[in-house]
Amino acid sequence: MAGSQLKQLKAALKAKGLVGQTNVKKKNKKSAPSETRKDQEEKKRALGQIHDDFNLFDNKINRAKHDYTIIQGGKFVKAGSKQHNDVAKSKSGLEKALKMNYEADKKLRGRAGGLVDRRFGEKNKNLTEEEKMLERFTRERQASSKKNMFSLESDDEYDDDGLALTHSGKALSFEQDFDEGDLGVSDKRYVDEDSEQPPKKKSKKDVMAEIIAKSKYYKKQRQMEFQKTQDEIMDLDDEFGDVLSEMNKQKAANNAFKQKSQQDIEYDQKIRELTYDRRAVPADRTKTEEELTAEHEERMKKLEADRLKRMDGLHEDRPADADDLDDDFWERNSENEADGFQEESDSGEEESSESEEESSGRRPKTPAVSMPISHGQLLEHLEDKKGDEVISHFKKISEVYHPRLAAGNKEKMDNFVGIIFEHILHISDQEEVDAKLVDDLTKLLRTMAEKYNQALVETVRTTLEQIKTRVVKNQVRKSDLVCFVILGYVFSASDHYHLVITPALIIMNQFLNNEIGETHIENIGKGLFICDVLLQYQFYAKRYYPEVIKFLERALTNLLPEPKKLVDALDARKVDGKSNLDKKFHSKTQPRAIRVSELFEVPDAEAKFNFIARAFTTIDRIVGMWKEKSAFLEILHPLMTLSKHALRYFSTELPQLQSLVERMSKLESNLTKSRKPLTLQEHRQLAIKTFAPKFEENFNPDKKSYDENRDRQELNKIKAQIKKEKKGALKDLRKQTRFVARQQISEKKEMYSAYHRKMANIVNTISTEEGAEKNSYERERKKRKNQK
Repeated sequence: MAGSQLKQLKAALKAKGLVGQTNVKKKNKKSAPSETRKDQEEKKRALGQIHDDFNLFDNKINRAKHDYTIIQGGKFVKAGSKQHNDVAKSKSGLEKALKMNYEADKKLRGRAGGLVDRRFGEKNKNLTEEEKMLERFTRERQASSKKNMFSLESDDEYDDDGLALTHSGKALSFEQDFDEGDLGVSDKRYVDEDSEQPPKKKSKKDVMAEIIAKSKYYKKQRQMEFQKTQDEIMDLDDEFGDVLSEMNKQKAANNAFKQKSQQDIEYDQKIRELTYDRRAVPADRTKTEEELTAEHEERMKKLEADRLKRMDGLHEDRPADADDLDDDFWERNSENEADGFQEESDSGEEESSESEEESSGRRPKTPAVSMPISHGQLLEHLEDKKGDEVISHFKKISEVYHPRLAAGNKEKMDNFVGIIFEHILHISDQEEVDAKLVDDLTKLLRTMAEKYNQALVETVRTTLEQIKTRVVKNQVRKSDLVCFVILGYVFSASDHYHLVITPALIIMNQFLNNEIGETHIENIGKGLFICDVLLQYQFYAKRYYPEVIKFLERALTNLLPEPKKLVDALDARKVDGKSNLDKKFHSKTQPRAIRVSELFEVPDAEAKFNFIARAFTTIDRIVGMWKEKSAFLEILHPLMTLSKHALRYFSTELPQLQSLVERMSKLESNLTKSRKPLTLQEHRQLAIKTFAPKFEENFNPDKKSYDENRDRQELNKIKAQIKKEKKGALKDLRKQTRFVARQQISEKKEMYSAYHRKMANIVNTISTEEGAEKNSYERERKKRKNQK
């Protein structure tokens, strides 16, 4: 039968005719007879059979994959056997036992009498339990005077009545010989001496008597053989000591006459020397590429973990520097090799050459390049150099003034790194900026800042103080924006607190906050640039900046067409609308990247459109970065309003707006569904109880109690047993009570149904009789009426 259990059950019920279409015709439905008692019994039997067929746990045995033995009921049972799986029938068996007890109690209910206890001394209060048991045992022994003649354990040839076991008219004895294959059928035929009739056929009783006699005979034979074997073993055990002593004497005599040769003596000496030799220790093997890669990944994970600690503000005992370096930093110069710096081997060669020159009496030559002390001197040295020549000049200075070549070079290199930072800012303020030179100098600055950063931090903090003054006066330069980018590239921007990054964050947020209060159209591009820098700073930490959201909201309100609708939707301050684009504006070109120099020009309509495109790119980046924040639903509301408003006017020029709006709509619906209101705590906070653990010095898992008092230990054991038995008894009583209640309810239901059937039959009988009398009365009335 295929299909699920439900389908199989429906099919079984339909096959028995319990469900489905019946054969009763429509016109006979009203007059269909009710089910008889026989039909109901057959229906119950059919349902019971279906129930048994579908109760697979009572019919099947779950076999284990591997055979193993368990202890069940005090016996060793193989798991998967029928004896073990009889536990599956425990519930049904218990129900049957309870039902049988209930039926027995029901039959005896209300009856007098029963069994009478006629045991000796049962009602005698003067006798103890031991005396009663002893007297009963004595009387039982006296009463059992007859033994079973078929008992295999009996050693007596005759029973108490003088009856002997015979075979073919002869008495059986243990000395009689039988063949092992003989089962009582012999070629000899015994006949009665007083009669010439043929021998009588053996009865079943005679055959069984013969089998029992042979069994006793073979049992006696086995016992005799076993006893003989045991006697021989005991004799060998007694003589084993003498045999062993003789063997030892003979072996000692042989060893006394045997002398070792010179070769054997030398061999034994070599063995003793090798015993005390030290074992060779294996040398360090060459590591494979996989092992080297794994070590590198482990080191990078450690550095990342240290960075995350700094990001979360988990400082160590020492105060954090601008950028922490490892202790083995000076041994690592792989990046210096990539940038053309001097290797350790080169420095060693230079030191050796210097020592040779000193030993020969010659002084070393003065370096070809000189170290600038200030940025002004650096400009004089770089007067005729451009592009790659500037980078080569800086590398040459770092090689000549390496800290290992002379004392004081480290301080000079620290000051030189700060001068490089000032030179990058100087180049950035020029009208024509060499972008490639700025990028190369920034990479060089980052490489050198890993070694020399003390003076650089002081230079950067001084520069930030100057930028702060210009931010307050609304006089921001191009070099200020470039400075913010360089700081995020050179230093770790995700730290919770940093000597350089933290002041820079404060200054940038201050600039955005000033523009939120009073927006200048010429500062919108600068603000968008600073927003991108702030988001880049929080690429790892993902901290929230409310100034960024407010600035984007204010900037787009001053740029998008029809700002009045935005003001009403966002409940923001009104704008004059002079800087907003016209609703009929259509850009002739696609949005493009904005150069830093364009941010300091008065924006035209195309520049404003580029600012709008850049703002929505920043919004898309914000959605991806802060979507995991718990308050992102509130953050998303103004951004979604701005995006929908811009989609009405620039759906063609900015096709990414449609996907951005759909993405934000999905996020808003999901966040709304997942957000649950806060609930008050129903009870006061309770402290968790703590206990001092108790340890046993000599712990033994097999030992149940460590109480030294034996009496108290036995008392606690008895109490535990009583508690266990009481619990089991209460459980059985509850189970029996529930079963009795169910049986009583079913009996009451059956009684009520029988009563209602009886009353229905009486009513039907009365109705039939009344109907017949009524009909006869009507016929008689009509008859008399017709006679008149």
